[in-house]
Amino acid sequence: MKLLPPILTLLTLALSLAQPPEFNASHPLPGVAQPYFHSQSLFKSQDVPRLVMYVQTFTTKDNKPLSLLPLLENHTRVTHVILASVHLHETPGEIRLNDDPFDARKFEEMWKEVKILQDAGIKVSILLGGAAAGTYRNLNGTDDEFYAFYHPLLTLIQTYHLDGLDIDIEEPVSLSVPLRLLNALYRDLGPSFLLTMAPIASALLSEDATNLSGFSYFALDALATVPGSDTKLIKWFNAMFYGHFPKGPPYYEDVVEAGWGSERVVMGVLDCADGGQPNGFLRVERLGERVAELTALYEGKGGFGGVAGWEYFDAGSSDGYDGEVVQNWEWVKRVGVVLFEGFGMKSEL
Repeated sequence: MKLLPPILTLLTLALSLAQPPEFNASHPLPGVAQPYFHSQSLFKSQDVPRLVMYVQTFTTKDNKPLSLLPLLENHTRVTHVILASVHLHETPGEIRLNDDPFDARKFEEMWKEVKILQDAGIKVSILLGGAAAGTYRNLNGTDDEFYAFYHPLLTLIQTYHLDGLDIDIEEPVSLSVPLRLLNALYRDLGPSFLLTMAPIASALLSEDATNLSGFSYFALDALATVPGSDTKLIKWFNAMFYGHFPKGPPYYEDVVEAGWGSERVVMGVLDCADGGQPNGFLRVERLGERVAELTALYEGKGGFGGVAGWEYFDAGSSDGYDGEVVQNWEWVKRVGVVLFEGFGMKSEL
């Protein structure tokens, strides 16, 4: 994930809070999405399995704008798209998607496509944090300090009609930081807003706090409940099952055996060998075999949580044989075919 230059100006503060491109809420669904809409829109976001795609690079390898519409055109069965990475800078209200404010001209078409995805029943979230430290440090402090950073973030979420927030904490903070953020988002946006987290998978193995986030996810999950009930605020975890992290990349079964419901654990994978440490990458054929194994293993036991791919722009580029070119949407579709094989959604239309 990209490190951002510390450009702190009142101008960028104003830009980060600007309105997105105008959308006509009653516009006809584009033809490319219409046939997809009738089957996909019935898929409820809490159902399993899920097929999640992260999008951080918004250009193709030849530096052309990256379109999200092939995910619809080719019936990939993607259920969730997460835009990464959003950072809170030192000046409250200065919020950037990677290096740019949300309303940067380079994102104009992307926001229009996001609306099309949402009209087709796909949930679109943003990832907050990631490898560039500072965001969650800024959310620490007194209530006044917290809300100085939180309220502009809330405004952006509401202005851009986002469906959820994926909390990726890769800097050590106290448990109170994510707990206060989760409670505030639930209070202000309600139960339909998707609250997910993206820990290193090994953080779900041990109840101690020896992980990149600096707190115990077991302790957080026990405390992060809807007031007056046992309902969890964190809908699921997009856990990173890859990389040379302190305890190694754990097997999915180990995480479930540690006490997490399989329906709440989405298996985060690299979709290109260049996306991270080589030991974290599986060719799509082997990944498909693994997905089939897990789907069968957890059938009738809550269900397999699904797959999350990092990241969309170069998905499949490490999978071709003898000159074969695997398109990014094709990687998503290959995973979707295995993930949803035998998973029927009955139409009520």
